[in-house]
Amino acid sequence: MRFSLEHLEAFITAVETGSFSAAARKLGKAQSRVSTSIASLEADLGVELFDRAGKYPILTHEGDLLRLRALEVFKKCHHLTEQADRLVQGEQVLLRIAVDELLPPKLLAKILAEFSETFPKIEAEILWGAMGDVANIVSSGKADVGIDMPFDRHPPSGLSWQILANTDFCNIVSSDHPLARLKAITEEDLQQHRQILAMSREGNRLPDDFKFGDQVWQCEDSRLIRELIRLGVGWSTLIRYQVAEDLRDGSMVELPTKFGEHGLEFMFVFIWEKAKTLSEAEQWLLKKVESALRSLCDN
Repeated sequence: MRFSLEHLEAFITAVETGSFSAAARKLGKAQSRVSTSIASLEADLGVELFDRAGKYPILTHEGDLLRLRALEVFKKCHHLTEQADRLVQGEQVLLRIAVDELLPPKLLAKILAEFSETFPKIEAEILWGAMGDVANIVSSGKADVGIDMPFDRHPPSGLSWQILANTDFCNIVSSDHPLARLKAITEEDLQQHRQILAMSREGNRLPDDFKFGDQVWQCEDSRLIRELIRLGVGWSTLIRYQVAEDLRDGSMVELPTKFGEHGLEFMFVFIWEKAKTLSEAEQWLLKKVESALRSLCDN
C-alpha cells in the first residue's frame, strides 16, 4: 500500500468541495494532479471511490464508507507532524500530573479548565494517588510534576519541591455517634470505637501514633471515608475543608482531641525531578494551585 497524504488530501477535499476542479482550486494545484492523486488512491485501495459518469463525480458506496476513515487518518497524520514540529522547536506537547487525592476535585478541575484555555495545544494526563503514591509516580518518571501531601511532614527526598499551602486536619464523627455525646474524650474512649484511616494503593499506612486501638479500617479514598463517617460507621481524621459543610450543618462534630505529637497540620507540596527545569506550563500550574490552595486553607 503506497498511497500518500497528498492522495488522501485530494480525496477528502474533492468530497468537501463536490468536484475535482473545485478541490484543485482550494488546494492550489492543477486539476490533473488532483485527478491523478485520487486515481492512484483508488488503485492502491482496490476500490472505485467516485462515479465519474455524470458532470460531477459522485461518491460510490465504497467511497462513502471510506471517506470518514480517510479523514481520520489524515487528521492523525497532521497531528503527528504538528507535534513533531513543536518538539523540534522545544515546545511541550504533554504534561503528566500526579495528584494527591486529598486535593479537592472541583478545585483541580477549575484549574485544569483554565489550563486548557491557556495552553490549548498541550495534552494532559492526570494520575491520582494517596499517601506516598504521588512521590513514587514522579520519582519513577511516570509523571512530570506532582501535587503531594507528605504524611511524614517532610518533602520527598531526591525531588525538587516547593510548599504550596499548609492545612489542618480535624478528628470528626457523625453527630449521632456515641463519641459525639462525650464532652471530654480520652484515648480509652477512642479505642472502643472503629477508626477509619487513610492508606495508599501501594499499601503505605500512617505511623502508629495516628492509630488508636484495634478496631481499624483502612481506605485509600478520603471521599469514601467521609461518607462512612456520615453513616456512623466510625470516626476519622480529615482535612478541615473536606468536612466544613458537614460541621456547619451539624451532621458531623469535631472531637476535642489531639492526634500525634506534632498536631494536625500538614502541607501540600509541588514536586518534580531534581534534574529538570519547570516548563512555562508547569510554572503556571504551580502558581495556580498555590493560589487556590492558600485561599481554600485560609478560609
